Amino acid sequence: MKKSKKGKTGGALVLMGAFVMLPLITTITNSYMTEREIALNYSAKLTYFDLDDAMNETFRKITFIPNPVTLSQYAAVLVYQPSFLLLLLNSLKITAPVTAGTLIIALLTAYGFTVSEWKHKEKAFMAYIVVMLMPLQAVIVPNYIIAELLGIPRSYLAIILPGVFSPFGVFLMRQNMKALPFAYIEAARMDGANDITILIRIIMPNMKSSIAALCMLTFIEYWNTVEQAIVFIDDYTKEPLSIYLSRIADTAMGLIFAASCVYMAPPLWFLFSGQEHLEKGIELSGVK
Repeated sequence: MKKSKKGKTGGALVLMGAFVMLPLITTITNSYMTEREIALNYSAKLTYFDLDDAMNETFRKITFIPNPVTLSQYAAVLVYQPSFLLLLLNSLKITAPVTAGTLIIALLTAYGFTVSEWKHKEKAFMAYIVVMLMPLQAVIVPNYIIAELLGIPRSYLAIILPGVFSPFGVFLMRQNMKALPFAYIEAARMDGANDITILIRIIMPNMKSSIAALCMLTFIEYWNTVEQAIVFIDDYTKEPLSIYLSRIADTAMGLIFAASCVYMAPPLWFLFSGQEHLEKGIELSGVK
């Protein structure tokens, strides 16, 4: 009886996993199709009168096996469209500084909240948590006002600076630092180590999983940034790749699947290569 229940549960999980993976599988397999085949499969026009029929017809046309298999989409994206690589570089110009800056600020701030003893420390940390819980839509207008005051409303700094000082990184690092034995820090201080030495040589080596988790989560979040780029960047040549993909279907339907695969490659590589660190880092922080 127990085996039967486990079998049903396992089957349900497999079906749910297959359903969740369906868009990813479709994107990867369709990226090896020709532009003509994609146009035939996804060119149905939906109208008010024939919406149901058009949707059913489109669903029936979706295929998973390309015929023939070709790399023409990838060639068109990576070779014949230099603008795609330019926008890919734009995404890196945003995500790399945000990831590095977030790690540095989060470690220093979390160290101050964990090790230092000062009045109202817990109240200040609660303010961090309140800001962390606020949705992006609630803080993007204040961010824009501050960017205007600093004279950077149309630059990458308007996106990078709020990301670097994100409270989530401080919360994640502090929760992990609290789990470390305080005796390590006391022993290092008795040996004459200063705060920077303690942070670099004692705390950071014991927080590799948490640091990797923070880097992965920050990179993925800002790699997929859309709202900030729409608000702060008005030059098409400076837009990140995430904005380009949102309108590529209107201009180059035959390239959308290959472009999406290239766009997904860095986040997927991060997740697959650091999955163990990500799980352990989040588990140690107590984030559910």
